[in-house]
Amino acid sequence: MMTDIQKGTDMIFDESGKYIVLGLTGRTGSGCTTVADILSSEDFTIPKNPKIYELRGDRRKYGIVYRYMSENWHPFVNIQVRAVITELLLSLSYDGFVAYISSLACKPKELIDSGLSGFKCKYNEAYERVAKFIGLDDNRERSEKIELALDLYLEYLPAFCDELKSVLKDKIDVNFYTILYQNVGDNVRASGRPNCSEFDEKNLFVIPKRVSQLVKAIRKKHIKQGVWITIDAIRNPFEAIYFQQRYSDFFLLAINTPNENRLSHLRDVHNLSDQQIKELDDKEYPERLDDKSIYVSQNIQKCIEIADIHINNPDRSLYDNCELRSQLIWYLSLMLHPGLVTPTAIERCMQLASSVKFSSGCISRQVGAVITDKDYSVKAVGWNDSPSGQIPCILRSVEELMSGGDKMVYSQYERNDDEYQSVLRSTYKSIVGLKNLKGRNISYCFKDLQNEVDGEKNQVHTRSLHAEENAFLQLSKYGGVGIVGGYLFSTASPCELCSKKAYQLGVSKVVYIDPYPGISREHIFGVGEEKPQLVLYSGAIGQAYHKLYKPIMSYKDELKMLTGYTLTGSKKKNKKQLRIRSLVEENENLKKQITALQELMPK
Repeated sequence: MMTDIQKGTDMIFDESGKYIVLGLTGRTGSGCTTVADILSSEDFTIPKNPKIYELRGDRRKYGIVYRYMSENWHPFVNIQVRAVITELLLSLSYDGFVAYISSLACKPKELIDSGLSGFKCKYNEAYERVAKFIGLDDNRERSEKIELALDLYLEYLPAFCDELKSVLKDKIDVNFYTILYQNVGDNVRASGRPNCSEFDEKNLFVIPKRVSQLVKAIRKKHIKQGVWITIDAIRNPFEAIYFQQRYSDFFLLAINTPNENRLSHLRDVHNLSDQQIKELDDKEYPERLDDKSIYVSQNIQKCIEIADIHINNPDRSLYDNCELRSQLIWYLSLMLHPGLVTPTAIERCMQLASSVKFSSGCISRQVGAVITDKDYSVKAVGWNDSPSGQIPCILRSVEELMSGGDKMVYSQYERNDDEYQSVLRSTYKSIVGLKNLKGRNISYCFKDLQNEVDGEKNQVHTRSLHAEENAFLQLSKYGGVGIVGGYLFSTASPCELCSKKAYQLGVSKVVYIDPYPGISREHIFGVGEEKPQLVLYSGAIGQAYHKLYKPIMSYKDELKMLTGYTLTGSKKKNKKQLRIRSLVEENENLKKQITALQELMPK
């Protein structure tokens, strides 16, 4: 029989893992849907001896995780974002749907109508069902409305999506379903309507608000026992931030995979051509976003950048998702029981890289890097920033430069070159003094302005050292030892220039989070006698690192509360505690026997 103290301890940890919400993000083909399917499966198998944990200490940690999750696992409920987008798409009548498809596919409406004629009845049925649900009387029983909503969004609409995908693939183009949902998502974020791209900021969170209502409905249904929920998949960073700010139990999982595996999957499984893959990547990984597109477009790169946990999805054909499942189990155990195990060496080093990147004064992108020896002992850190003694861009101001500038802050070229000054003033004159800046400093990027002067795109004009380059220079600047055979950790994979330096210094492994858009992997690291190994990062980072690895109470106290046994004090005291516990148990057993005899006696 559990004591009040034991019950209290259980309650603390049960509350910690009662509700979990996982948002999944990643490039198409990386495995978000695979992860959602794994987590929602009733027959989930926990891998016992995954190969992914190479260090002996990490293998021991996984043994603890394995035993813990074997006792505490249960399936997730999966919310598909595409179901929410489908509900919004079904606000269009069939004729409106055909007209929108026609404009998007650049094909005559009559041709689209003819091709989709066999799907018309199914579409009208879905249209009427959604309209009926939206028009439900608010006075209905709350429990009844919740059941109708869950049936619609979790069962009916996902099945309708699959049918629509098959029809569009067969009648229009193999990739048109993806194109359609990308455009509908963008339009809804812009205007609240599936077929209108006019921007109104009030509609930015239409999709996450719908998803949030579903999360609340699911939690309401499972209010007593708790529930775990996945959201597949989040592709807009502001929608990810929406959930991060609203749910303390929300974690954004970035599902990453080596690009060659992703491309192979898209070609072999989804039958996409190289041109279709390029169009898909251009949409999901835009080189540059301007104006409203920053808010309404997909931006997987930014989603990955702000993710709480990074999961590496290796070649599924080789490991039957064993490595993928083992990583999921590791982090789920920590969500249920923070501090159950300690971080891996790789997590510790990448967390440091992630922390130092916030020292960067670059106004475009902050990157952090850490260099260690082969035993993961840190030898240098760096972040992208201007050279020591110069002022970073975020602390410089257009207004100051226009008014003459400080020669210790602004270069002679910036202050005196007529063409540069002309471009500066024509670009920023109308911005200075805008009230909606609300006191913000008007920083500027020298590289962008200089490229505008030259009429080209040249990275050499950046004022900043790259994070990896800065870390390398710290080794030299302060007389550090060599790092032959050591490791480089970077929140973004190195460019060609930094890759050559890492190669020259004898780095044997590069661990990175976000692939740099260049040819360093194939061109620099892909040739030579002692090629550095490139490894996609897997682990928690940022605030999630602290949430998962910070214990709720010391583990010694936790065990003491659960068992009532302590090694502190004299042997006599411990023996006395054991004797008291034995007598209590004997007394409880005696009570049970008396009760059983009383039930057998005639009444």
